Amino acid sequence: MSKKTSRRHTASLLSSRLSIMLGLALAFSATSASASFDGPPPPPDPGGPADGGAPPAPDAGAPPPPPAAPAPSATAGGSNAQGEALYKAEDFQASAIQFYKVSAGEIPGDQPRAQYWLGKALYKLEFYSASLSVFDEIVQAGPSHPFHKLTLPWLASLSRELPEGAEVLQKIGTYKPTDLEDEDFDEVRDELYYLLGRFHYQKGDLPQSIALLEQVPKNSDYYIPSQFFLGVAHTRDFKGEPAVDAFKQVIRRSVELRDAAAANKKANKKKLRKEKRAKAKKNKGKRKRKDKTSFEVTFEDEMKQYQDLASLGLANIFYMVGKFDTATKYLDQIDLSSKYFLDGVHWAAWAEFRKVEVDDANANSHYQRTLGYVHTLNAPFFYDYLYPDALKLKAVTYYFNCRYDSAKRTVDEFERRYPETMKELRGILDSAPEDFELFELSRKILNDESGLDPFVEKVAQKALEDKTLSKYFLYVEELEREQVLLEEMSGEFISSGVGERVTEDLDLAASAAKERTGAEARTRITKQIKEIKNLNKEMIKVEYEIQEKRKEQGELEAVPPKPQKPEIDSEHEIYNYNGEYWQDELGFYRYEVTSLCKE
Repeated sequence: MSKKTSRRHTASLLSSRLSIMLGLALAFSATSASASFDGPPPPPDPGGPADGGAPPAPDAGAPPPPPAAPAPSATAGGSNAQGEALYKAEDFQASAIQFYKVSAGEIPGDQPRAQYWLGKALYKLEFYSASLSVFDEIVQAGPSHPFHKLTLPWLASLSRELPEGAEVLQKIGTYKPTDLEDEDFDEVRDELYYLLGRFHYQKGDLPQSIALLEQVPKNSDYYIPSQFFLGVAHTRDFKGEPAVDAFKQVIRRSVELRDAAAANKKANKKKLRKEKRAKAKKNKGKRKRKDKTSFEVTFEDEMKQYQDLASLGLANIFYMVGKFDTATKYLDQIDLSSKYFLDGVHWAAWAEFRKVEVDDANANSHYQRTLGYVHTLNAPFFYDYLYPDALKLKAVTYYFNCRYDSAKRTVDEFERRYPETMKELRGILDSAPEDFELFELSRKILNDESGLDPFVEKVAQKALEDKTLSKYFLYVEELEREQVLLEEMSGEFISSGVGERVTEDLDLAASAAKERTGAEARTRITKQIKEIKNLNKEMIKVEYEIQEKRKEQGELEAVPPKPQKPEIDSEHEIYNYNGEYWQDELGFYRYEVTSLCKE
C-alpha cells in the first residue's frame, strides 16, 4: 500500500499510524541503547607469568619486567625476604601465609611491602577476589602507600580475570590519567587507557572517556574494544560522524585480524602445539583445579562480538536519521552464528517497515520483507515470539494492507500469550520478595530448572539475558569457584590467618554479590512486565482500529493485486516456502502479502 492510498483513509487511521511509528522508533532507540551501551565482556586473559614478576601482558607474550619496587625498610629483617623467596620458588601458599603474618603485625617486617606481596601471592593462587580485596586496601590508602603506583598494573590483570561485576574498574578509576604517563607503565599503558576510559564512560564523563580511548594505538589488543566504546561515547554525545568512523574501525580491524589469522593458520597451529606441550610439562604432577568461570572466550570470538555490536551501533545511527537501507545493510552483516543475530533480525524488521515512508512505490516489497523478518523470529530454531512487539509489528503490517482478519488473529495471539505471562512474571517477583531469594530463582530460570510454564520461563530468560546482569551472575560463579578452590587447599593454609581472611572475604563478597544480582534481576523482570503492559495497551488500540476498519471495508476486492516480486541478485535464488525452515534461509524470507485496500 502506498502513502497516496493511506492518505485516503480516515483521520483516525493517520493518527494511529503516527502513534505506531513513533512507538516503534522509540522502542528501537531504547533497545539499541541497551544493546550498545552495556558493552561486551572484558578482554580475555592470555595467561600469566610464573616468575613472580609484573602482571601478565595482554599480548600473551613474555611478561614485561616488573616496575622498580621500593627497597625493603630496615625493619623488614628476614620476614619479607623469606616470603619473597618462597614466592619466587612458586610456593605461593607458604608465601601468602608469611606475607599475611607480616602485614597483620603478627611478626616484625615491612607491613606495606608484605601487603603488596600478599595481593600478588593470592593472585598466583587464583584467589582473584581475595587478591582484589588486598589491593583495594592499598588503593584506599592512596598515593601515601609506597606500593600504590605498583598496584595499578595488578588491577589491570585482575580486570582480565574477574567479570565486571567485581567492579575492578571502580578501583582503577581512582587513579588519574596523568598517572599513566609513568614509564613503569609502558608495557600496560594501552590497557590502562582502555580501562580508565571505560570507567569515565560509566561515570558519564564522556569527554575524558573519549580522550583516553582515542590514545589506544591500532596495533594494541585493546584497539577494537576501545574503538567500540569510542563509538558508543560519541553516540551518547550526539556526534554521529566520529561515532560512525569509530564503529567502522571496529569492523575493519576485526576483518584484518581474521584475515591475518587465516593466513598464518599453519604457523599458529605449530605455535599452539608448542605452547600446549610447554604448559603440560610445567603442570606435570600438579593438582588439577576447577576451571575458571565461563565468561572467558577466545580473543578472536570476542573481537567478532565487538564487530557485531559495531554493526548494531551503525544501524542505530542510520536508523535514527532515516537512512533505513543503510541500517539494514549493517544489520544483515550479523550472521546466524552470532549471539546478536536475533537482535539484528528484530531491528531489521522495524527498519524495513519504515522504508515505506521513503519508498512508498515499493511499499508491498517492504511489507513482505517486514513479515519475512518476523517469520524468522518465529522459526523453531528459536522460541516463538520472545520479542513481544514483533507481534505488534506483524499486526500493524497487516493493518496497513487492510488485511484486518489476519491483523485480528495476530492481536488474538498476543492476548493468548502475554497478559497471562505478565501475571506469571509478577508471580515470580512475589514468590521471592528478598533479593537473595530472587537470585536463586533467577539462576534456576536461566538453567531451565524453575518449573515455570515453558513460555513464561523463556520470556523471563530473555529479560535476564541482559549483558550487565550477566556480569553479576558471572561474578557469583567466580566467587563460588574460589570457595571450592579454598576447600582444596592444604589444612595449614585453611587454618592460617590468611586462610581465615580469604574465607571471610569470599563469604562476604558472595553474599553481597548474590543480593546485588537479585536486585538487578528484579529490575530486569519489572522492566519486562512494564513493556508487556504498555504493549498490551497498544494492542487494544490496534484491535479497536481493526474492528472499526473491518466495518467500513465491506466486500473485499474479488482479485487483489499481486504482490511485488523481489529483486534477486546473482548470489541468491527464490525458493517457495513449504513449511520447512532452513537455517541458511533465516533472515531472507519474504512473506507474500497483497493489499486489500481500495483506492
